[in-house]
Amino acid sequence: MKNLFILIFFLLINTFCFAQIITDMDAISPFQDEMAAVKKGNQWGFVNKNGELVINYRDDLVVEKNSSKNKVNTIDYPVFKDGMCLFKKMINDIYYYGYIDKTGKEIIPPQFLNATNFVNGYALIIAPSKDVIGFNEILKKDIVSSNIEEYVINTSGERIRYLENPIKYDSSKRKSKKPPVFHSKFVGPNLVAVQKKDLKWDVYEF
Repeated sequence: MKNLFILIFFLLINTFCFAQIITDMDAISPFQDEMAAVKKGNQWGFVNKNGELVINYRDDLVVEKNSSKNKVNTIDYPVFKDGMCLFKKMINDIYYYGYIDKTGKEIIPPQFLNATNFVNGYALIIAPSKDVIGFNEILKKDIVSSNIEEYVINTSGERIRYLENPIKYDSSKRKSKKPPVFHSKFVGPNLVAVQKKDLKWDVYEF
């Protein structure tokens, strides 16, 4: 009986003091917004500060370029900012970008051709747009001009500032899966800079 109590005692120590919460990860990121990205194979998930895998491994999370690489941290990884993380979904051979919350639920559906992570409650997105510029009498159909336009959005997905820089763009002729590049960037609280076609920059308040 004494030996049985000793065995149970050591099992309890191993269970409560030396428990392995998550194992066999290929990479783990620093915590941001109380979430850390974990990688297994080609998939990423997220753990909370209790070490619980709260978002299971998946292959649609968008990695952010790591601008502060060092000997310990040399990888790019997805991040949560303002409670949101970027993900992408292929629709008709084109990737569209949206956002999930900390439960993995789609909070802003994939609808943008490119998107940034949130900064202080705002993000930049590139959205497709089509303008009817005429009518083809022979084919009996509208003549449509396809553009991409950049906006500032809030965490509800509302477009709160149009950045006045439409660019002609035909996604069907895109040769690669790379998204269109941004011509705008945040430069301060509620300030965004936009590069125009003449390569000059304008700053807008929102």
